[in-house]
Amino acid sequence: MKPSVKETHTFVHFLVYALGFLLIWEWLKPIPVVTNTGEIHVFILFALFAFLLTFLRVPYYATVPLLFLGSLYGLHTIFGEGSFLSREGGGESVRFFFSDAAHNLGLILSWDLQALTDPFRSFLFFLLLGLVAYLMYYWVFYIKKIFFFLFITIVYITLLDTFTPLDASMAIVRIVVIGFFLVTMLHMLTVQAKEKEIGRRSASYMSTAWLYTLVVMILTAASVGYAAPKFEPQWRDPVPAFERWVTGESGGSGSGVRRVGYGDNDERLGGGFIQDDNPVFYADVEQPGYWRGESKDEYTGHGWVSSPQYEETALNEVSYSLYTSNVATESYTASLEMEDGVGFSNLFYPGQLTGLSVNDVANGDSPQFETDSIGGQVRAGNDVLLLDYELTYEYPSFTINTLEESPEDGDGAEIERYLQLPDDLPDRVGELAEEITAEYDNRYDKAVAVEQYFNANDFVYDTTDIPVPEEGEDYVDQFLFETQRGYCDNFSTSMVVMLRALDIPARWVKGFTEGESVDALEDGRERYEITNGNAHSWVEVYFPEVGWVPFEPTQGFSNNVDFSEETPDADTGVEEEDEDGSTEEPDIPERDDMLFPDDEDIDEGGAGAGGETGGGPFSFTAEEWISPKTVLISLFVMVLVMVLYEKKHRLLNRYFLFHYKLTGNDQNFTTAYERALWLLDNEGIPLSEGETLREYAKRVDHITGTMAMGRLTERYEKICYGGRTTGNEWAEERRSWEELVNALKS
Repeated sequence: MKPSVKETHTFVHFLVYALGFLLIWEWLKPIPVVTNTGEIHVFILFALFAFLLTFLRVPYYATVPLLFLGSLYGLHTIFGEGSFLSREGGGESVRFFFSDAAHNLGLILSWDLQALTDPFRSFLFFLLLGLVAYLMYYWVFYIKKIFFFLFITIVYITLLDTFTPLDASMAIVRIVVIGFFLVTMLHMLTVQAKEKEIGRRSASYMSTAWLYTLVVMILTAASVGYAAPKFEPQWRDPVPAFERWVTGESGGSGSGVRRVGYGDNDERLGGGFIQDDNPVFYADVEQPGYWRGESKDEYTGHGWVSSPQYEETALNEVSYSLYTSNVATESYTASLEMEDGVGFSNLFYPGQLTGLSVNDVANGDSPQFETDSIGGQVRAGNDVLLLDYELTYEYPSFTINTLEESPEDGDGAEIERYLQLPDDLPDRVGELAEEITAEYDNRYDKAVAVEQYFNANDFVYDTTDIPVPEEGEDYVDQFLFETQRGYCDNFSTSMVVMLRALDIPARWVKGFTEGESVDALEDGRERYEITNGNAHSWVEVYFPEVGWVPFEPTQGFSNNVDFSEETPDADTGVEEEDEDGSTEEPDIPERDDMLFPDDEDIDEGGAGAGGETGGGPFSFTAEEWISPKTVLISLFVMVLVMVLYEKKHRLLNRYFLFHYKLTGNDQNFTTAYERALWLLDNEGIPLSEGETLREYAKRVDHITGTMAMGRLTERYEKICYGGRTTGNEWAEERRSWEELVNALKS
């Protein structure tokens, strides 16, 4: 029998309910860490207010207005100005709320949920907290069970601790302690109720010795568990592997989908990727530019490899030359700070690196640096991770006239490696390059013609439906002549290969785009956030007497350096020009960060994307049907169907109870009685052969512990066999019918 909530609440009831509020508090604490929600203390105070109203059993006709006023006060505290009791303060907040609510209700009706305003979202959150207060009251005082909610709380906190920056170490300790007290005290309330039923003790009885023992045991167990030494992890973290398995990512060559980001292995390009906007590092810069990591020189037909030549470099001598002294440059500084949990051994630098100062590292104290004279990678040895460092660099401004007049025969023997091509490269790649550049007679114009070719034809920027070349199939040939669909790796690799086919030295460069400006600093610099989505690849072309000049063939991106028609004035440094000499054709689109938000992928782990293109929008390969996602969804659906099947009788009972509550009337009493017979049969209590209705009703009442079936049967016999009706059959026996169905539910 359920206890009545009108009974006097004891101190134990209050203590249990307060512990329930602490559990809700643990749900609210992580919200500012994992979302953009601010002023979390306002929501906590509102939750406390709702809990007090519910515990004090304030009538609903007073509770609802009080909670509404509390939510308005909370909205005013967060979004309003002035005193809540003033006309200019609270009055304006109330007027704004009603107009904002009308606007948002229209958005809900049109199902444009993403456009809901922040004040209205906050109001919905207040509403949710009020409902949670009632649910906690129901769990504690009606059913006296809290284990499921406690379990969900632990799962919630551990998932946040695993997959977000939240550190929930102490939260787990608090939840376990609160949970022990809650479960034990709820059991005590159940014992109190039984003691009262048999008249042994009053419901308010609580053993002092029992309470002291409980407190000592729980605190001792928690203290020992917290203070005891813990072993380091004995196996590798399974979370990254699990994430890759669930999302369909792959760690090697094949047909998996990768996550966008900067990686080391570029041997197998191709395949789609999953967008990832998690920050990698923050940079305070005077002149933003692409963040160069390294370049690679050998194209294999499927990707890029390199043969670096590292030379030890003292910290005060770290540099990498990209341009000759003929190029006008201006010196700048940049400060890079890695995101927590992120670190690289190699530097990222814009322009030409001239100096380095290290502020913080991981896995070491005084790193030894080495520079790859071939690819330009500067890295710290001994697996040291660079976390915080400052750079000095020179940013170039190229003159188009100088590039056009650059000699064709001044490359030098060391540049020959940048003409390498695989022996089995299809001839039509070189033929296409010749066709594109046929009307030009200098290296610069040819490079610009190839760069612009991708924008002037039917090439499509895409990050998902990208195939991986099969064995014997060339990556560039597939992109140029078959798919014409890809992202930065496809565009940049194709440009390098076509230039090399024209005997123009070129190399493939990888790093990050400049990122997004997030703050203006007092020293005149700007802070940029660089995310995994900013990973990118581009092209550098060698010009004798100039050096390595960057080009940007990827659709939606413009070159990140200045090109000018005239030589910059030596007294003023780099001239500010509005035009970009390498992409100044009117049909070349300007970079649009809304359409192309720096989400190109630098190949990570050499993984590729699966499946051939084509087949229509509803064609799926076997790999897509049996992917981890479909397996997990199928398992979830199977479990759900099994649970629904196992609970089908109880669900039917609930349905008909609700149905007859809404639609019951005197005319369908007979139908309701026959439905009750059907429900009893489903519950395994059928009418036996030769058994009268009265005998059956007596047996049902004995099983269910009620007298409901007997009353219903008596009324049914009078109607069917005696022809006696009063017109109030359903009104008089509705409670009996509901009592019977509720007994079957339990």
